[in-house]
Amino acid sequence: MQNSQKPSSNFSPTKKQLIVIFFLVSTLFIGAIVKTGMDHHWWLPETEIVSTLKPEDIKVRLDVNNAPWYELVLLPKLGEVKAKAIVAYREKYGCFRDIDELSGVKGISASVLEAIRVHIKIGTGTTDVVLNIRE
Repeated sequence: MQNSQKPSSNFSPTKKQLIVIFFLVSTLFIGAIVKTGMDHHWWLPETEIVSTLKPEDIKVRLDVNNAPWYELVLLPKLGEVKAKAIVAYREKYGCFRDIDELSGVKGISASVLEAIRVHIKIGTGTTDVVLNIRE
């Protein structure tokens, strides 16, 4: 004869179950603390804005002879297709000697050229950052 065991109405977890529950609760608690810390950046020093410089006051001038297409795409009125066309033209015909030579690139109209003229240069290969600070 087999003894049938009836489930006990009083549930009491075993020692192994208690260890697993403790581990899971501890992991959840530590994860919540880490998530809260990351959301509030408590490890970073406090910062203070010391200038009224706006993003439109910063002008970046890219060298069209050295800038890759993914940098050129940041210029106004230039999308990925036109930026890649500039790079392809440069690879096929060599470096640009003058900014107006960009008008020979397919898709670069006079209005696009005027929009990007202040953001590009032909030259040294480094990027210039110009700040328009109005006091």
